[in-house]
Amino acid sequence: MVGNNVLLLLSLAVSLLCSVGTAWAACRHELGRMPAELIRPKAPPAGRRILLERAGFLWRRLKFLHKVSARNIFRFKKRLFMMILGIAGCTALVVTGFGLKDSITNIVDYQFDEIMHHDVSVTFAKPLAEEALDDLLADAEGVERRAVLLETSAEALRADGSGKNVYVIAVDDPGAFGAFVDLHRDGEAVPFPGPGEAAISEKLAEMIGAEIGGTVTFRYGDGKTATLKVSGIFENYVMHYAYMTADTFAQAFGEPYEPKTLYLMLEEGTDAYALAAAIADRGDVAAVTIVEQFRRSVENTMERMNDVVLLVIASAGALAFIVLFNLTNINITERAREIATLKVLGFYRHETRSYVLRENLVLSLMGIAVGLPFGVLLHRFVMDQINIDIVSFEVTILPQSYLYSVLTVLAFTLAVNLLMDGRIERISMTESLKAME
Repeated sequence: MVGNNVLLLLSLAVSLLCSVGTAWAACRHELGRMPAELIRPKAPPAGRRILLERAGFLWRRLKFLHKVSARNIFRFKKRLFMMILGIAGCTALVVTGFGLKDSITNIVDYQFDEIMHHDVSVTFAKPLAEEALDDLLADAEGVERRAVLLETSAEALRADGSGKNVYVIAVDDPGAFGAFVDLHRDGEAVPFPGPGEAAISEKLAEMIGAEIGGTVTFRYGDGKTATLKVSGIFENYVMHYAYMTADTFAQAFGEPYEPKTLYLMLEEGTDAYALAAAIADRGDVAAVTIVEQFRRSVENTMERMNDVVLLVIASAGALAFIVLFNLTNINITERAREIATLKVLGFYRHETRSYVLRENLVLSLMGIAVGLPFGVLLHRFVMDQINIDIVSFEVTILPQSYLYSVLTVLAFTLAVNLLMDGRIERISMTESLKAME
Protein backbone atom coordinates (compact mmCIF):
# COMPACT_ATOMS: atom_id res chain seq x y z
CA MET A 1 0.00 0.00 0.00
CA VAL A 2 2.89 2.35 0.87
CA GLY A 3 4.56 1.58 -2.45
CA ASN A 4 1.38 2.46 -4.34
CA ASN A 5 1.09 5.80 -2.52
CA VAL A 6 4.69 6.67 -3.34
CA LEU A 7 4.09 5.79 -7.00
CA LEU A 8 0.95 7.93 -7.04
CA LEU A 9 2.75 10.94 -5.56
CA LEU A 10 5.66 10.49 -7.96
CA SER A 11 3.31 10.35 -10.96
CA LEU A 12 1.50 13.48 -9.75
CA ALA A 13 4.79 15.33 -9.28
CA VAL A 14 6.01 14.42 -12.76
CA SER A 15 2.67 15.45 -14.29
CA LEU A 16 2.74 18.83 -12.57
CA LEU A 17 6.36 19.38 -13.55
CA CYS A 18 5.68 18.61 -17.20
CA SER A 19 2.53 20.75 -17.43
CA VAL A 20 3.12 23.68 -15.08
CA GLY A 21 6.88 23.71 -15.66
CA THR A 22 6.48 23.87 -19.42
CA ALA A 23 3.91 26.67 -19.20
CA TRP A 24 6.15 28.63 -16.81
CA ALA A 25 9.19 28.29 -19.10
CA ALA A 26 7.22 29.41 -22.16
CA CYS A 27 5.61 32.40 -20.41
CA ARG A 28 8.89 33.46 -18.83
CA HIS A 29 10.52 33.66 -22.27
CA GLU A 30 7.64 35.43 -24.04
CA LEU A 31 6.78 37.91 -21.30
CA GLY A 32 10.36 39.09 -21.23
CA ARG A 33 10.02 40.56 -24.72
CA MET A 34 8.92 44.11 -25.56
CA PRO A 35 5.16 44.67 -26.22
CA ALA A 36 5.91 45.99 -29.70
CA GLU A 37 7.69 42.75 -30.54
CA LEU A 38 4.79 40.66 -29.27
CA ILE A 39 2.29 42.54 -31.48
CA ARG A 40 4.22 41.80 -34.64
CA PRO A 41 4.27 38.25 -36.03
CA LYS A 42 7.36 36.26 -35.21
CA ALA A 43 9.87 36.14 -38.03
CA PRO A 44 10.53 32.62 -39.30
CA PRO A 45 13.99 31.21 -38.55
CA ALA A 46 16.60 31.75 -41.22
CA GLY A 47 17.35 28.87 -43.56
CA ARG A 48 20.83 27.40 -43.81
CA ARG A 49 22.67 24.61 -45.52
CA ILE A 50 22.12 21.17 -44.04
CA LEU A 51 24.40 18.18 -43.76
CA LEU A 52 22.54 16.32 -46.51
CA GLU A 53 23.68 18.93 -49.04
CA ARG A 54 27.26 17.77 -48.57
CA ALA A 55 26.27 14.40 -50.05
CA GLY A 56 26.15 15.84 -53.57
CA PHE A 57 25.45 12.53 -55.31
CA LEU A 58 22.23 12.23 -53.29
CA TRP A 59 21.27 15.91 -53.04
CA ARG A 60 21.39 16.39 -56.81
CA ARG A 61 18.87 13.61 -57.33
CA LEU A 62 16.25 15.15 -55.02
CA LYS A 63 13.37 17.13 -56.46
CA PHE A 64 13.14 20.85 -55.66
CA LEU A 65 10.21 20.47 -53.23
CA HIS A 66 11.98 17.59 -51.50
CA LYS A 67 15.03 19.80 -50.99
CA VAL A 68 12.82 22.53 -49.54
CA SER A 69 11.18 20.05 -47.16
CA ALA A 70 14.56 18.75 -46.03
CA ARG A 71 15.74 22.28 -45.26
CA ASN A 72 12.51 23.16 -43.46
CA ILE A 73 12.74 20.09 -41.24
CA PHE A 74 16.02 21.33 -39.77
CA ARG A 75 15.08 25.03 -39.96
CA PHE A 76 12.37 24.65 -37.29
CA LYS A 77 14.54 22.92 -34.69
CA LYS A 78 12.10 23.26 -31.80
CA ARG A 79 9.39 21.52 -33.79
CA LEU A 80 11.95 18.94 -34.96
CA PHE A 81 12.88 17.87 -31.44
CA MET A 82 9.33 18.07 -30.09
CA MET A 83 8.02 15.93 -32.94
CA ILE A 84 10.80 13.34 -32.67
CA LEU A 85 10.48 13.07 -28.88
CA GLY A 86 6.68 12.89 -29.01
CA ILE A 87 6.58 10.25 -31.75
CA ALA A 88 9.43 8.32 -30.12
CA GLY A 89 7.50 8.24 -26.85
CA CYS A 90 4.31 6.99 -28.45
CA THR A 91 6.25 4.43 -30.52
CA ALA A 92 7.90 3.14 -27.36
CA LEU A 93 4.48 2.78 -25.73
CA VAL A 94 3.04 0.94 -28.74
CA VAL A 95 6.01 -1.44 -28.84
CA THR A 96 5.56 -2.03 -25.12
CA GLY A 97 1.86 -2.76 -25.60
CA PHE A 98 2.44 -5.31 -28.34
CA GLY A 99 5.39 -6.72 -26.40
CA LEU A 100 3.19 -7.24 -23.35
CA LYS A 101 0.78 -9.21 -25.49
CA ASP A 102 3.60 -11.33 -26.92
CA SER A 103 5.16 -11.96 -23.50
CA ILE A 104 1.95 -12.73 -21.63
CA THR A 105 -0.45 -14.50 -23.97
CA ASN A 106 2.16 -16.85 -25.44
CA ILE A 107 3.10 -18.47 -22.15
CA VAL A 108 0.07 -20.78 -22.45
CA ASP A 109 1.42 -22.21 -25.70
CA TYR A 110 4.93 -22.46 -24.28
CA GLN A 111 3.74 -24.28 -21.15
CA PHE A 112 1.24 -26.72 -22.61
CA ASP A 113 2.67 -27.30 -26.09
CA GLU A 114 6.41 -27.22 -25.57
CA ILE A 115 6.88 -28.33 -21.94
CA MET A 116 3.93 -30.42 -20.69
CA HIS A 117 2.87 -33.14 -23.11
CA HIS A 118 0.58 -35.33 -21.01
CA ASP A 119 -3.22 -35.00 -21.24
CA VAL A 120 -4.50 -36.31 -17.90
CA SER A 121 -3.05 -36.47 -14.40
CA VAL A 122 -4.51 -38.94 -11.89
CA THR A 123 -3.75 -38.79 -8.16
CA PHE A 124 -4.47 -41.87 -6.04
CA ALA A 125 -5.34 -42.00 -2.36
CA LYS A 126 -2.59 -44.54 -1.61
CA PRO A 127 0.56 -45.77 -3.33
CA LEU A 128 -0.14 -47.09 -6.79
CA ALA A 129 0.28 -50.85 -7.06
CA GLU A 130 1.00 -52.52 -10.39
CA GLU A 131 -2.22 -54.53 -10.18
CA ALA A 132 -4.36 -51.43 -9.66
CA LEU A 133 -2.62 -49.73 -12.57
CA ASP A 134 -3.27 -52.68 -14.90
CA ASP A 135 -6.89 -52.77 -13.78
CA LEU A 136 -7.34 -49.05 -14.43
CA LEU A 137 -5.74 -49.12 -17.86
CA ALA A 138 -7.73 -52.17 -18.89
CA ASP A 139 -10.91 -50.12 -18.63
CA ALA A 140 -9.40 -46.91 -20.05
CA GLU A 141 -9.54 -46.72 -23.82
CA GLY A 142 -7.34 -44.41 -25.87
CA VAL A 143 -4.31 -44.33 -23.55
CA GLU A 144 -1.12 -44.13 -25.60
CA ARG A 145 1.55 -43.80 -22.90
CA ARG A 146 1.73 -43.69 -19.13
CA ALA A 147 4.16 -42.55 -16.44
CA VAL A 148 4.01 -43.39 -12.73
CA LEU A 149 5.63 -40.88 -10.39
CA LEU A 150 5.59 -39.24 -6.99
CA GLU A 151 4.24 -35.70 -6.96
CA THR A 152 4.20 -33.84 -3.68
CA SER A 153 4.50 -30.29 -2.39
CA ALA A 154 7.39 -28.78 -0.48
CA GLU A 155 9.06 -25.44 0.12
CA ALA A 156 12.26 -24.24 -1.50
CA LEU A 157 14.08 -22.09 1.05
CA ARG A 158 15.74 -18.73 0.54
CA ALA A 159 18.88 -17.69 2.37
CA ASP A 160 16.75 -15.87 4.99
CA GLY A 161 14.75 -19.03 5.75
CA SER A 162 11.54 -18.01 3.96
CA GLY A 163 10.18 -20.50 1.45
CA LYS A 164 8.38 -20.74 -1.88
CA ASN A 165 5.91 -23.52 -2.57
CA VAL A 166 7.13 -25.98 -5.17
CA TYR A 167 5.88 -29.24 -6.66
CA VAL A 168 8.52 -31.92 -6.12
CA ILE A 169 8.32 -34.67 -8.73
CA ALA A 170 10.33 -37.86 -8.34
CA VAL A 171 10.46 -40.57 -11.02
CA ASP A 172 12.16 -43.94 -11.22
CA ASP A 173 12.49 -43.97 -15.04
CA PRO A 174 13.86 -40.61 -16.17
CA GLY A 175 14.36 -41.78 -19.75
CA ALA A 176 10.68 -42.60 -20.29
CA PHE A 177 9.54 -39.52 -18.36
CA GLY A 178 11.12 -37.22 -20.96
CA ALA A 179 8.17 -37.89 -23.29
CA PHE A 180 5.77 -36.33 -20.77
CA VAL A 181 7.70 -33.24 -19.66
CA ASP A 182 10.34 -31.59 -21.85
CA LEU A 183 13.03 -29.94 -19.73
CA HIS A 184 14.86 -27.28 -21.74
CA ARG A 185 16.24 -23.77 -21.54
CA ASP A 186 16.99 -21.38 -24.39
CA GLY A 187 16.36 -24.16 -26.87
CA GLU A 188 18.83 -26.59 -25.27
CA ALA A 189 17.81 -29.75 -23.42
CA VAL A 190 18.34 -29.84 -19.66
CA PRO A 191 19.53 -33.32 -18.57
CA PHE A 192 17.48 -35.07 -15.91
CA PRO A 193 19.25 -34.75 -12.54
CA GLY A 194 21.42 -37.56 -11.25
CA PRO A 195 21.85 -38.92 -7.69
CA GLY A 196 21.80 -36.20 -5.04
CA GLU A 197 20.73 -33.58 -7.57
CA ALA A 198 17.60 -31.65 -8.51
CA ALA A 199 16.53 -29.59 -11.51
CA ILE A 200 14.38 -26.57 -10.70
CA SER A 201 12.25 -24.16 -12.74
CA GLU A 202 13.73 -20.86 -13.86
CA LYS A 203 11.58 -18.45 -11.86
CA LEU A 204 11.97 -20.51 -8.71
CA ALA A 205 15.74 -20.34 -9.11
CA GLU A 206 15.50 -16.58 -9.54
CA MET A 207 13.30 -16.14 -6.46
CA ILE A 208 15.47 -18.18 -4.10
CA GLY A 209 18.79 -17.13 -5.62
CA ALA A 210 19.84 -20.59 -6.79
CA GLU A 211 22.32 -21.25 -9.60
CA ILE A 212 23.50 -24.27 -11.54
CA GLY A 213 26.21 -25.97 -9.51
CA GLY A 214 24.91 -24.45 -6.27
CA THR A 215 22.48 -25.99 -3.81
CA VAL A 216 18.78 -25.78 -3.02
CA THR A 217 17.22 -26.63 0.34
CA PHE A 218 13.73 -28.11 0.53
CA ARG A 219 11.50 -28.13 3.60
CA TYR A 220 9.14 -31.08 3.48
CA GLY A 221 6.37 -32.52 5.65
CA ASP A 222 6.75 -31.84 9.36
CA GLY A 223 9.81 -29.62 9.01
CA LYS A 224 12.32 -32.03 7.52
CA THR A 225 14.87 -30.38 5.24
CA ALA A 226 17.01 -31.73 2.43
CA THR A 227 19.78 -29.98 0.53
CA LEU A 228 20.48 -31.02 -3.06
CA LYS A 229 22.81 -29.86 -5.78
CA VAL A 230 21.18 -27.87 -8.57
CA SER A 231 22.06 -29.81 -11.73
CA GLY A 232 19.94 -27.74 -14.10
CA ILE A 233 17.46 -24.88 -14.46
CA PHE A 234 14.65 -25.27 -16.98
CA GLU A 235 11.99 -23.04 -18.50
CA ASN A 236 8.56 -23.20 -16.89
CA TYR A 237 5.81 -20.62 -16.91
CA VAL A 238 3.03 -21.84 -14.61
CA MET A 239 3.73 -23.00 -11.03
CA HIS A 240 7.15 -23.99 -9.64
CA TYR A 241 8.61 -27.47 -10.14
CA ALA A 242 11.62 -29.47 -8.97
CA TYR A 243 12.53 -32.82 -10.54
CA MET A 244 14.67 -35.58 -9.07
CA THR A 245 15.09 -39.34 -9.22
CA ALA A 246 13.21 -41.74 -6.93
CA ASP A 247 16.43 -42.74 -5.13
CA THR A 248 17.37 -39.10 -4.54
CA PHE A 249 13.96 -38.40 -3.00
CA ALA A 250 14.15 -41.43 -0.70
CA GLN A 251 17.67 -40.65 0.50
CA ALA A 252 17.23 -36.88 0.85
CA PHE A 253 13.82 -36.84 2.54
CA GLY A 254 14.19 -40.08 4.46
CA GLU A 255 10.92 -41.51 3.15
CA PRO A 256 10.25 -44.47 0.88
CA TYR A 257 9.45 -43.75 -2.74
CA GLU A 258 5.69 -44.42 -2.97
CA PRO A 259 4.28 -43.11 -6.28
CA LYS A 260 0.67 -41.91 -6.16
CA THR A 261 0.41 -39.98 -9.43
CA LEU A 262 -0.19 -41.21 -12.96
CA TYR A 263 0.39 -39.17 -16.14
CA LEU A 264 -1.49 -40.29 -19.24
CA MET A 265 -0.90 -39.36 -22.87
CA LEU A 266 -3.99 -40.06 -24.98
CA GLU A 267 -4.36 -41.06 -28.59
CA GLU A 268 -5.55 -38.49 -31.11
CA GLY A 269 -9.32 -38.04 -30.93
CA THR A 270 -9.76 -39.55 -27.46
CA ASP A 271 -12.30 -37.75 -25.26
CA ALA A 272 -10.25 -36.74 -22.24
CA TYR A 273 -13.34 -35.64 -20.27
CA ALA A 274 -15.11 -38.98 -20.71
CA LEU A 275 -11.96 -40.86 -19.74
CA ALA A 276 -11.45 -38.66 -16.69
CA ALA A 277 -15.07 -39.19 -15.60
CA ALA A 278 -14.66 -42.96 -15.84
CA ILE A 279 -11.42 -42.89 -13.84
CA ALA A 280 -12.83 -40.55 -11.18
CA ASP A 281 -15.55 -43.10 -10.33
CA ARG A 282 -12.96 -45.47 -8.90
CA GLY A 283 -12.79 -45.55 -5.14
CA ASP A 284 -8.99 -45.34 -4.93
CA VAL A 285 -8.75 -42.17 -7.05
CA ALA A 286 -8.31 -38.93 -5.09
CA ALA A 287 -8.29 -36.45 -7.97
CA VAL A 288 -8.23 -36.26 -11.75
CA THR A 289 -6.82 -33.25 -13.60
CA ILE A 290 -7.42 -32.65 -17.29
CA VAL A 291 -4.53 -30.62 -18.64
CA GLU A 292 -6.72 -29.02 -21.33
CA GLN A 293 -9.07 -27.71 -18.64
CA PHE A 294 -6.14 -26.34 -16.66
CA ARG A 295 -4.87 -24.74 -19.87
CA ARG A 296 -8.19 -22.98 -20.49
CA SER A 297 -8.19 -21.66 -16.94
CA VAL A 298 -4.74 -20.13 -17.44
CA GLU A 299 -5.80 -18.75 -20.85
CA ASN A 300 -8.81 -17.02 -19.29
CA THR A 301 -6.55 -15.41 -16.72
CA MET A 302 -4.07 -14.24 -19.35
CA GLU A 303 -6.83 -12.84 -21.60
CA ARG A 304 -7.67 -10.30 -18.92
CA MET A 305 -4.30 -8.73 -19.66
CA ASN A 306 -5.53 -7.88 -23.16
CA ASP A 307 -7.46 -4.95 -21.65
CA VAL A 308 -4.18 -3.58 -20.29
CA VAL A 309 -2.53 -4.01 -23.68
CA LEU A 310 -5.38 -2.21 -25.45
CA LEU A 311 -5.21 0.62 -22.91
CA VAL A 312 -1.47 1.07 -23.48
CA ILE A 313 -1.86 1.07 -27.28
CA ALA A 314 -4.84 3.45 -27.15
CA SER A 315 -2.91 5.83 -24.87
CA ALA A 316 0.06 5.74 -27.21
CA GLY A 317 -2.17 6.40 -30.20
CA ALA A 318 -3.81 9.35 -28.42
CA LEU A 319 -0.36 10.72 -27.61
CA ALA A 320 0.73 10.43 -31.25
CA PHE A 321 -2.44 12.10 -32.48
CA ILE A 322 -2.23 15.00 -30.01
CA VAL A 323 1.46 15.62 -30.66
CA LEU A 324 1.05 15.53 -34.43
CA PHE A 325 -2.15 17.56 -34.48
CA ASN A 326 -0.92 20.32 -32.20
CA LEU A 327 2.50 20.68 -33.79
CA THR A 328 1.10 20.59 -37.32
CA ASN A 329 -1.57 23.13 -36.39
CA ILE A 330 1.06 25.46 -34.89
CA ASN A 331 3.29 24.91 -37.90
CA ILE A 332 0.54 25.87 -40.37
CA THR A 333 -0.48 28.90 -38.32
CA GLU A 334 3.09 30.22 -38.13
CA ARG A 335 3.67 29.62 -41.85
CA ALA A 336 0.33 30.91 -43.18
CA ARG A 337 2.00 33.72 -45.15
CA GLU A 338 4.54 31.31 -46.57
CA ILE A 339 1.82 28.87 -47.68
CA ALA A 340 -0.29 31.69 -49.11
CA THR A 341 2.74 32.85 -51.11
CA LEU A 342 3.09 29.38 -52.60
CA LYS A 343 -0.56 29.49 -53.67
CA VAL A 344 -0.07 32.87 -55.29
CA LEU A 345 2.95 31.52 -57.16
CA GLY A 346 0.73 28.88 -58.73
CA PHE A 347 1.49 25.77 -56.71
CA TYR A 348 -1.11 23.06 -57.20
CA ARG A 349 -3.11 21.87 -54.21
CA HIS A 350 -1.19 18.59 -53.85
CA GLU A 351 2.12 20.47 -54.09
CA THR A 352 1.13 22.92 -51.38
CA ARG A 353 -0.15 20.10 -49.18
CA SER A 354 2.98 18.02 -49.69
CA TYR A 355 5.16 21.05 -48.94
CA VAL A 356 3.94 21.01 -45.33
CA LEU A 357 2.65 17.52 -44.62
CA ARG A 358 5.65 15.70 -46.11
CA GLU A 359 7.61 17.07 -43.19
CA ASN A 360 5.23 15.34 -40.77
CA LEU A 361 5.83 11.99 -42.42
CA VAL A 362 9.61 12.36 -42.40
CA LEU A 363 9.65 13.51 -38.78
CA SER A 364 7.36 10.63 -37.82
CA LEU A 365 9.76 8.16 -39.44
CA MET A 366 12.65 9.75 -37.53
CA GLY A 367 10.65 9.52 -34.30
CA ILE A 368 9.80 5.89 -34.97
CA ALA A 369 13.48 5.07 -35.55
CA VAL A 370 14.34 6.66 -32.19
CA GLY A 371 11.36 5.13 -30.38
CA LEU A 372 11.82 1.47 -31.34
CA PRO A 373 14.94 0.80 -29.21
CA PHE A 374 13.42 2.77 -26.32
CA GLY A 375 10.32 0.59 -26.66
CA VAL A 376 12.46 -2.51 -26.15
CA LEU A 377 13.95 -1.03 -22.96
CA LEU A 378 10.55 0.12 -21.68
CA HIS A 379 9.06 -3.31 -22.36
CA ARG A 380 11.78 -5.00 -20.32
CA PHE A 381 11.25 -2.54 -17.48
CA VAL A 382 7.48 -3.12 -17.44
CA MET A 383 7.93 -6.90 -17.52
CA ASP A 384 10.29 -6.66 -14.54
CA GLN A 385 7.54 -4.89 -12.59
CA ILE A 386 4.93 -7.59 -13.31
CA ASN A 387 5.53 -9.96 -10.45
CA ILE A 388 3.11 -12.90 -10.16
CA ASP A 389 4.37 -15.51 -7.74
CA ILE A 390 3.43 -18.67 -9.65
CA VAL A 391 3.69 -17.35 -13.21
CA SER A 392 6.80 -16.67 -15.24
CA PHE A 393 6.79 -14.65 -18.46
CA GLU A 394 8.91 -14.95 -21.58
CA VAL A 395 10.24 -11.44 -22.15
CA THR A 396 10.00 -11.27 -25.92
CA ILE A 397 8.73 -9.07 -28.73
CA LEU A 398 7.82 -10.89 -31.92
CA PRO A 399 9.07 -9.44 -35.24
CA GLN A 400 5.54 -8.73 -36.46
CA SER A 401 4.92 -6.61 -33.36
CA TYR A 402 7.58 -4.15 -34.51
CA LEU A 403 5.81 -3.95 -37.86
CA TYR A 404 2.42 -3.42 -36.18
CA SER A 405 3.93 -0.66 -34.03
CA VAL A 406 5.35 1.19 -37.04
CA LEU A 407 2.09 0.86 -38.97
CA THR A 408 0.06 2.09 -35.97
CA VAL A 409 2.10 5.27 -35.61
CA LEU A 410 2.10 5.88 -39.37
CA ALA A 411 -1.69 5.42 -39.43
CA PHE A 412 -2.10 8.24 -36.90
CA THR A 413 0.33 10.37 -38.88
CA LEU A 414 -1.68 9.92 -42.07
CA ALA A 415 -4.92 10.61 -40.17
CA VAL A 416 -3.56 13.94 -38.93
CA ASN A 417 -2.32 14.80 -42.43
CA LEU A 418 -5.81 14.20 -43.82
CA LEU A 419 -7.33 16.47 -41.17
CA MET A 420 -4.78 19.21 -41.81
CA ASP A 421 -5.28 19.05 -45.58
CA GLY A 422 -8.53 20.99 -45.24
CA ARG A 423 -6.86 23.51 -42.94
CA ILE A 424 -4.21 24.28 -45.57
CA GLU A 425 -6.83 24.61 -48.31
CA ARG A 426 -8.79 27.13 -46.23
CA ILE A 427 -5.84 29.53 -45.89
CA SER A 428 -6.87 32.77 -47.56
CA MET A 429 -4.22 34.27 -49.83
CA THR A 430 -5.54 37.83 -49.52
CA GLU A 431 -5.91 37.80 -45.74
CA SER A 432 -2.59 36.08 -45.09
CA LEU A 433 -0.60 38.39 -47.36
CA LYS A 434 -1.97 41.64 -45.97
CA ALA A 435 0.62 43.92 -44.43
CA MET A 436 0.79 43.45 -40.65
CA GLU A 437 1.44 47.14 -39.97
